[in-house]
Amino acid sequence: MYSKKFKYYILGGFIGTRYMKRTIPVIWLLAISILPGRGQEGTYYYGPNSRPVTRQAEAVMMKEVIKRSEGSYLMKTFRKAGDEWKPESRGKVRIASGGNQVIRLRENSFFPQRIVREMEPLGSGDYLFSEYVRESLVRTGTTSAVLPLHLEGTVTEYHPGGNVKSVSEYRDNQLMSNRNWLPDGSPYIDSVFYSADREPEYERGDAFFNGYLLQKLQNSGIDLSQIEDRVVIGWVVMETGQIEGVIILKGIARQLNNYLVETINELPGSWEPARLNGRPVRYFMSIPLNFTHREANFQEVDLSTGRLHYSKY
Repeated sequence: MYSKKFKYYILGGFIGTRYMKRTIPVIWLLAISILPGRGQEGTYYYGPNSRPVTRQAEAVMMKEVIKRSEGSYLMKTFRKAGDEWKPESRGKVRIASGGNQVIRLRENSFFPQRIVREMEPLGSGDYLFSEYVRESLVRTGTTSAVLPLHLEGTVTEYHPGGNVKSVSEYRDNQLMSNRNWLPDGSPYIDSVFYSADREPEYERGDAFFNGYLLQKLQNSGIDLSQIEDRVVIGWVVMETGQIEGVIILKGIARQLNNYLVETINELPGSWEPARLNGRPVRYFMSIPLNFTHREANFQEVDLSTGRLHYSKY
């Protein structure tokens, strides 16, 4: 057990939006100019499961593409939080020779990630794209637009070690199905969605979930005073409302990681499954748990949706 002087906190907020309060100004781009073979300026709206929509009122995600200079664009992604828009990512895109793109993407980290996206025109008018991070292939597939991407057909994603992470099928930018694997190559749960018309709801409520998790941690016997880490744990809420596939997405403390997996697996009760296009679907969820001795706050553990695959960009 920890001493009275030791304090730690657990905070939600991986990519959840329900509790965000900051107001984000929305930039309206009234004119859309098409740049053949390069990109398209404008504001794009997406409903659940990245479904393209025409009206902002129907959207849960918004992308803005702004031309800065010849061959240079700024792309900003927002996600709706209640009646407000929360910034999710910001990318500077440079169009290199041959139409390839060099992207400096800033998401949750202070330091931007550099992505090289090779674009190969296909005879159908679509493009074959391949994305690299530190010269390692992370994603490849087909798109009908160069900026932002509009996914069509098969998209394959890779773990950092090179093993296949997922093989997904898209239609009109919407995820239709997928097969998934863990970093060691072992199969994970297939046909998992990451956005839906209605997200899963825990039948006992968030307050019970918070209390259960905190009580378990306090009684774990783990010396939490020695842990300074951000753990992200994920699982799939099946179409039956049961939990399966509990995994650690981020975290270095093995004993704590194993205990958290066991704790989520033992969570009592069931879930109301997610629904997409009127039917129940498998849905991936995650929560971040930040451990530090500097502050105590046991009041804000928020469930949020997560992504098993590479990029939201």
